[in-house]
Amino acid sequence: MRINTNISAMTVNNSLQRAQNNLSASIERLSSGYKINSSADDPAGCAISEKMRMQIRGLNQADNNAADGESVLNTAEGALQEINAMLVRMKELTVQAANDVNSDQERSAIQDELNSINEEIDRITSETEFNTQPLLNGNLSRRVYSNVQNVVNLSVTDNYPAGIYGITVTQDARQAIAVGDGNIAMTSTDTIKKDEVGSISINGYDINIAEGDDLNTVVSKLMAGADMTGGKMFVTDPSLTNDTSDKPLEGTKKPDGTTVSAADVANATGKGTEYAGYEPATTYTGNKIVFMTNEYGSDMSLDITCSNQKLAQKLGLGSAYVRPDSADKGIQAQGSDVQAKFTEDSGERVGFSNSAVISTSGTVITINDVNNREFKFDVPGNVAGTKFDDTGLNPSATSTSEKKIEQEVTDVGRMSIHIGANQDQVIVIDIPAVTSYTLGTDTINVMTSVTSQQAIAKVDVAIGRVNDVRSKIGAYSNRFEHTRNNLGVSTENAESALSTMMDTDMAEEMTNYTSMTVLTQAATSILSQANERPSTVLQILQ
Repeated sequence: MRINTNISAMTVNNSLQRAQNNLSASIERLSSGYKINSSADDPAGCAISEKMRMQIRGLNQADNNAADGESVLNTAEGALQEINAMLVRMKELTVQAANDVNSDQERSAIQDELNSINEEIDRITSETEFNTQPLLNGNLSRRVYSNVQNVVNLSVTDNYPAGIYGITVTQDARQAIAVGDGNIAMTSTDTIKKDEVGSISINGYDINIAEGDDLNTVVSKLMAGADMTGGKMFVTDPSLTNDTSDKPLEGTKKPDGTTVSAADVANATGKGTEYAGYEPATTYTGNKIVFMTNEYGSDMSLDITCSNQKLAQKLGLGSAYVRPDSADKGIQAQGSDVQAKFTEDSGERVGFSNSAVISTSGTVITINDVNNREFKFDVPGNVAGTKFDDTGLNPSATSTSEKKIEQEVTDVGRMSIHIGANQDQVIVIDIPAVTSYTLGTDTINVMTSVTSQQAIAKVDVAIGRVNDVRSKIGAYSNRFEHTRNNLGVSTENAESALSTMMDTDMAEEMTNYTSMTVLTQAATSILSQANERPSTVLQILQ
């Protein structure tokens, strides 16, 4: 028997320590509710659980992000609903204006309300925001950059990949332009005589010329009438045409007997589109009257008639007089649409596929392709520098040059809503601009029967465009709803998996705790007895 080393006590003590450690761990699991309270408990399980915990936090935030995305869409939808209501009112007004029982005063009142509606549409567009970010002014649409100034992108569908897309304009669009067939015979001192009194009609809008009106008064009345019907009237020097290839030579005689100066030659070029390339004259006698629409395209037309033959001849509008027994129709003119083709490089279209087709209306170029792809943009009226002969019913090009337009479609500009816990898990929102310009209602005019009919068609197109945008927003909203449902299910499953890995099974652990308690108590009792064993040596020593 040995007394220096109590092996029995040491063995029991080790067992007691193990039991106490296990008991402490069991108590910790029971009190915290977690099986893994430190990395030492389960190194691999701890790493996995922390990764899952991070994933769950990300999913919860993604759900909040999706909710914010829904709020953005709800805000935009509310504004579009009001715009749609205003367009419905526009529809009602244009149909009312198309009825010829309305007088000019009544049509003017309708026009005032239409103008007010357009102003309100633009106000709502500019002021509809979410967290200070405008929603309907085009800021949330894809950025498209052009190599030609003033080309305006109207829409590009999401399924067009980023890249360069090329279109070549071969002929500019043209307004409807009616040019007088003679020169103004009135002088600045002449007045309208009694037998010259009559009216001049622009697309059915009558402008009354009264006895005693002088030339300035007549021209002012015609200008005001043309403005009311959505166009312009001006007087131009017939020797200064809009065709720079036929510009007058310095030193030649004008119809009024004066000489063409260097300034006249210079003014014959680069006059832009405000007056369709013509140079308005500051004096009227001996010059031609020109009527034009502000808008471009084959849908634009002018019908100029005069009720008095003498008045028509005096103003250089002889063909505008229509005798009651004649089949003549007065001076008529029609606009033309822009002409364009795909730009090709080495026989291949730049950007667009071979299945894409071009259509034009006015200055708007639309490219349609399979899979509902659409690319639409508005080009300036003078982008190709086409010069026209406007003396016939339809304008004919006398000279032109092709202009290549490159549209760079980017992925910049759209709102990206992060709807996942990991990188690049996003839904991209693209809301095109919804303004009176993009809707085409900014140029609505109902002062004549002709323009009222055109206005009805424009409102129909505008309502269709707003419905398309609302449909797009509705589709986004449904995606967010399904996304949030999926995030909820994913979070639930992840929480369940984490619970299985981390949470304490209280029944099982309580059983373990009871066992460890009994073992601890038993080890303590045995240790006491083991410590008493060396005292038996005293009996031998006695």
